[in-house]
Amino acid sequence: MVEQGVVNRYYLLPRWLIFSVRMMNLISTRLTLRVLEHLFYKPVRFESPDRESSFIKRSKKTVFQLNRLGVGIGVYRLEGNGEKVLLVHGWNGRASQFHGIAQACHDAGLDVTAIDLPGHGRSDDRPTALPEFVEAISEISAHHGPYDHIIGHSIGGIAVLNCPRHGLEFEKIVTISIPAIEVVTLFQNFIEMFGLPSEKYAGLMIDRASERFDARPGSFDPINVSEGLASKVMIVHCNDDMDAQANESVLLSQAIDGSELVLTSGLGHRRILRDEGVIRQIVDFLKA
Repeated sequence: MVEQGVVNRYYLLPRWLIFSVRMMNLISTRLTLRVLEHLFYKPVRFESPDRESSFIKRSKKTVFQLNRLGVGIGVYRLEGNGEKVLLVHGWNGRASQFHGIAQACHDAGLDVTAIDLPGHGRSDDRPTALPEFVEAISEISAHHGPYDHIIGHSIGGIAVLNCPRHGLEFEKIVTISIPAIEVVTLFQNFIEMFGLPSEKYAGLMIDRASERFDARPGSFDPINVSEGLASKVMIVHCNDDMDAQANESVLLSQAIDGSELVLTSGLGHRRILRDEGVIRQIVDFLKA
């Protein structure tokens, strides 16, 4: 499970806001639930640091319109003659966070596409959630794929593991820093961050999410959707990741027959994406 403080780093909520929501709970459950849902589904956007500028400049940039969701998403492509790989970032992330992996894959001859998921990066500003991540991957694959390989970071890793059950086939899947093997824990720990009754509010949010997205959040659990995967799978995690416990990836690896588990140290949740050693192992895995 993701620790209480970890979810705060995901959502970057100030203490005064957490305190205000606690006070609101004393007045109205309905209003508190609405505020919680707003915070839960609204990503925080960050400016791209200078280290990502080279990838942004070199890539072919387009905006792809997702018809079923009715939103535009940013698409970045490094064209190549080899197999095609799709890169999917995590919550509060952006395509350019993959600059090191994208460049290394391209240098190895692969055709690389990275996307800004709905509500993230340069995509349309809006609330979003995991089911829409899967929908975005599915639709862009239908128009610009098929992709031979797919790489997902954090919650993006949960999304890519869900794609095969929606008819997408990949030769190889890589997950990096996956935050949970049971999606319900993301709801529970978000509520616990506010010091509110987890069973009460997580239950309400899960019921409403089931109606909103026409699917129970638990149906996206990596531990279940990964059963019988035909793809070769590499699972990468840092032992001292403060945003997502490495044990989640260890358990996932145990559940996926033949998966390759790579555990590192000193790289945290995001720096792992630009570590040369990790990048080399990922490229070698895709090219093997």
